Amino acid sequence: MNKIFYRLLALFFICGFACSAVAQTLSADEAKLWAQNKGKEIIGILTSPNSALKFQQLDEIFNRDIDLDHAAKFVMGKYWRLMSDSQKERYTTLFRRYTNSIYKLYPLDMEQGEVTFSVDRAVADKSKINIYCTVFIKKLENVSDKASKGGIKVIFEVVQNQNVIQVRDLKISESSFLISYRERFYKMLHEDSDDDIDWFLDDLEDIVADNEAQIAQKSDFM
Repeated sequence: MNKIFYRLLALFFICGFACSAVAQTLSADEAKLWAQNKGKEIIGILTSPNSALKFQQLDEIFNRDIDLDHAAKFVMGKYWRLMSDSQKERYTTLFRRYTNSIYKLYPLDMEQGEVTFSVDRAVADKSKINIYCTVFIKKLENVSDKASKGGIKVIFEVVQNQNVIQVRDLKISESSFLISYRERFYKMLHEDSDDDIDWFLDDLEDIVADNEAQIAQKSDFM
């Protein structure tokens, strides 16, 4: 997948993840309006000249609109039940830091009109709503004609938890961000750590520390 496009979608909803199990009823119209407002809010942040506030504002969206603790458990899948309580606690903290660091490694400056989107429809599916959107990208290197002219079709899965609408998953061409994170971590666990949880956690901590060091260096020049 085009790295530029991945960056933009990651910033749109900061890589949506699984929500908690208790969901309230959410109408398709409510979900569609939420998506329109949330997209405008994030584009407004990214096109703002005040670079110092970008991380703070995006972090607020990230922590409010995504249930990261549940996401962490989903991503570990079969390995979760093999972890001790202390390993789960360490991992959950690292996972939150890891996901918070990923989007900050990408350029966050954007010009007005560089990215636009449309919310095409919202369809109820049991306790969740699928929101079908089209994202249009302009004036960026390595962006295909399809992305700049015809747009890219994206599906956001959302639910309502305790009066807060949250992203459950984000899909592009049937590729789920939630599943892609699980595949990434399974590879680290099985191929790189020989299924040893502590080795995996040590590797993850090294990755997080490296990401955060890069972000700190980047922030010095903002």
